[in-house]
Amino acid sequence: MYRRALPFFWVALCFVLSGCIGSTYPMHDPIYPTSGENVTYTLEATSGNGVANIKLYETVSSINSAGTVTPGTETLLKEWNLSNKPTSTTVSYTKTNGYSANKLVRYRFLMTNGKNNTRSHYVTFAIRPYPVTDQPAPVFVQGDVDHVFDIVFIPDTDITNMNTFYGHCRKMIKDSVFAEPSIKLWIRQFNFYINPHTGHATDYDRIAIDGSHQVPTNWANLSFAEVKVLMHQNDLRDYASGGLFSTEQQNRGTMMHEGGHAMFELADEYCGGAHWQAAKLPNNWSTLAAAQADAPSRHKTAADARQICSSDAWYKICLDSCQMKTSGLNRNNYDDPCTDRVVYSIVDNAIH
Repeated sequence: MYRRALPFFWVALCFVLSGCIGSTYPMHDPIYPTSGENVTYTLEATSGNGVANIKLYETVSSINSAGTVTPGTETLLKEWNLSNKPTSTTVSYTKTNGYSANKLVRYRFLMTNGKNNTRSHYVTFAIRPYPVTDQPAPVFVQGDVDHVFDIVFIPDTDITNMNTFYGHCRKMIKDSVFAEPSIKLWIRQFNFYINPHTGHATDYDRIAIDGSHQVPTNWANLSFAEVKVLMHQNDLRDYASGGLFSTEQQNRGTMMHEGGHAMFELADEYCGGAHWQAAKLPNNWSTLAAAQADAPSRHKTAADARQICSSDAWYKICLDSCQMKTSGLNRNNYDDPCTDRVVYSIVDNAIH
C-alpha cells in the first residue's frame, strides 16, 4: 500500500504494478567494485503474505573498450528458505574475490511469497575500471534509459580520495534517493552511473569571478541523463547551471532538493528561490486564491496556503519541513503536494 494521502489513481496503479506480491530493495557493496574485490549483496524484502523463499542469481558478461558485450549465463549464487514466512526480512551474501576486470554483472533476486507468487528484481553494475572509453560506468542500472530517470555522479577535481567518493555515491543512492518514502516504491525507475572524468564546481557567490560549473570533457556523452550531479569536497554554495548541479559529496539533503528540480520540476519553497507554477500538480502557486482552491485535492486545507516570502509573490501549501525548502547534510521527505508531483513525473517518464 502506498501513502495514505496518495490519490486513489496512484494507489491503484501501484497495486497493478506490484501485483500485491510484495516489495524488494536490493543493494550491492561496494557500488563500483574493483577487480577481485569482495562484493556483498543485500535484499530487503517485504510481503503481507510472508516471504517464503529468496534466490540470488548472477550473470557475468564481458565488455570491451568499444562497448561490445559478450553475454554470460545466469547461475544461482545463494538460496534462503524461510520456513516461518516473515512479513519482512533482510538477507545478504558476500561473493569472495568478486569479479575479474572488464565485466558487467547482472544480479537478480527472486522472492517467492507465502502464496507462491514471485517477484524478480534485476540490477546491473560494472567492475572498475569501466573499459568503455569516455562513457559513464553503470553502477546501479535497472531499466531502459528512455523510461527511467538516469543519474550520473561526477567527481570534482577537488576530490582527494576516490574510494571515499565511491562510498558517497552508494550512500546517495541508498540513503538519499531510495530512502525518500514517495520514491521508495518506485526504485526500479532509476539508473545510476559514475563518470570517469572530473568536472569542477564553483561557488554561487563567485560566479562573476570564477564562472559557472566546468563540465567534464565527455559532457556530450552524458546527454542521455536527466540528472548530472557534480560532487565536490570543498564547502561551496551550491547551484544548478546548464543541466548540472553541485553538492558536497556528503550532502544527502542537497541531492534530494536539487534532484527535485531536475527530475520532478519542483519549485523552491523558500524566500528568494526559483519559483513557477507547474501546469500539473504544482508545488508553487502564483496567487493565494489558486493555492487555497487546490489545497483540498492535495491533502491540505485552505488554511495551509500561505505566502512563501513577503518579497516573493508566490504561495505554497507544503510544510516548512518539506525537502523543497531545505537542503544540506540531512535528507528530509517531500511533503504530500510535492509527492503528487514526484509520482506523476515518475509515471509520465516511464510511459513517454
